[in-house]
Amino acid sequence: MAESPATQAQIVRQAERLAPRRNETVPPERAAEAMFHRIVAYIREFEANLDSEHEVGARMVSFGDTVQFHIVDMGYWNPDIVTFDGVDEGGRRMKLIQNLSQLNVLLIAMPKRIGHEEPRRIGFVLENKTNGDSAAPAT
Repeated sequence: MAESPATQAQIVRQAERLAPRRNETVPPERAAEAMFHRIVAYIREFEANLDSEHEVGARMVSFGDTVQFHIVDMGYWNPDIVTFDGVDEGGRRMKLIQNLSQLNVLLIAMPKRIGHEEPRRIGFVLENKTNGDSAAPAT
């Protein structure tokens, strides 16, 4: 099935926005921070295409069983840790701590949580998060 010209143009624009900047070098001691900002860009792009009944979630498949959860926050600890805070469909809090060398995240559209009138959009909040070497979870 061929993609429409509009879809192809969107893919090109997305690739341009998410590609590392030319001549940009990231010192090894700030690798987690750089990855955090790239993931945030992907989340913002993903959220821009969601309807009002869905919010961003993640599916982790490397834990034996498939685990999926609503992402409510992210953080990092330079040089090599990225964290994902979330809530699963049963309302249980979760925190995934990933080394950059093992990082794989599948962003998925999840129905907004029960009791929430609006879907939670975290990309903008995460993008504005600056807190030294560690991005602390929002309260």
